Amino acid sequence: MSPRSSGPRQPRQPQQTRQALVADAVERLRTSGLLAATVPARLGGPELPASVIAEVLRILASGDGSLGQIPQSHFVFTRWLFTGTHPHAERRWADLLRDGTLVANAQAEREPTVLQGGRLTGEKIFCTGSAYADVLAVTARRPGEDHQSLVVFLPADTAGIGILDDWGERSPLGQEFTASGTVVLDNVTVPPDAVRALDTASGPPAYGAFAQLLHTAIDVGISGAALDAALALSRDGAADASDPDPVTAHLAGDLVAAQFAAEAVLEKAGRAVDDAWAQDGTQDGAAATSAAASLAVAAAKTTTGRLTVDLASRLFELTGTRGVTGPGGSDGGDLARHWRDLRTHTLHERRRDKLVVLGRAALTGEDPTPGPRL
Repeated sequence: MSPRSSGPRQPRQPQQTRQALVADAVERLRTSGLLAATVPARLGGPELPASVIAEVLRILASGDGSLGQIPQSHFVFTRWLFTGTHPHAERRWADLLRDGTLVANAQAEREPTVLQGGRLTGEKIFCTGSAYADVLAVTARRPGEDHQSLVVFLPADTAGIGILDDWGERSPLGQEFTASGTVVLDNVTVPPDAVRALDTASGPPAYGAFAQLLHTAIDVGISGAALDAALALSRDGAADASDPDPVTAHLAGDLVAAQFAAEAVLEKAGRAVDDAWAQDGTQDGAAATSAAASLAVAAAKTTTGRLTVDLASRLFELTGTRGVTGPGGSDGGDLARHWRDLRTHTLHERRRDKLVVLGRAALTGEDPTPGPRL
């Protein structure tokens, strides 16, 4: 049997090429108007619902998992700019976001970052999107506190801030081009109006649930792209694509159903966060719906985390050896990339922790306390 010919083989796609594509997509995101999604209508913004923002990230992640993750923290932290605690600055921030200003997080740390005497010194790690950012949302604490209680919004070019785009240098398993680098803070001067209190009781409703909803959307977007790539590859390699054998058709149907389920729970969780946002300003209602949103998103994230990683793994059963050949995007190269991206991104939160929260709430009838991870 002669080998199947499909024309000249495509050369290996250098990582630099994909990195350039992601960087170009980020620039187009700046001009799209989407970065102003959280700007309130009272300031001329679109004030998009949580479910719509999640759908935006799902679509971006279906194009590239790294691209979907880069603006995740932007949408989470920009809500803090419009809570009413700094009304004099809200119009300026609304204008900046409409002009395409990108905010990136600087949260994770090995040692505490303390705001003392109006200055910040410390080092933040895994700062997703930092190399592309115009503004950094830096979490910190006051002297003597044992937890992060503040978020400081600083221009990325502020004196004393150094951004190291070193995530790719660590040869990550997946999400190679999220610019999740290191941010070094060397005695950085912090203006008083740059500081917000990181307090979920008085901050944006369903803050943690919204953040986790967006992570869920990224997972679902990547798995959808993986499924589409595998189906296309399977059809292309089939002897008779119009009449697949029953075993192959059964497996394809099972995978399609799994993706449908993942998308469905994402949509339901999105509606729960929408409900929490709608209760903003009514303290009793906001507390109840925020707790309900936290539980809904926890259930969605644990479900999609299992479904999407399993789906991305089983796709290779559908494609056979074609799915594991072809580096850098030819043949099965995309399948390997999608699996790596999913396996990496789903590690952001421990699934077992959320299952414990869900189980306790179901058994005791008591709502959990919402927070950054819930």
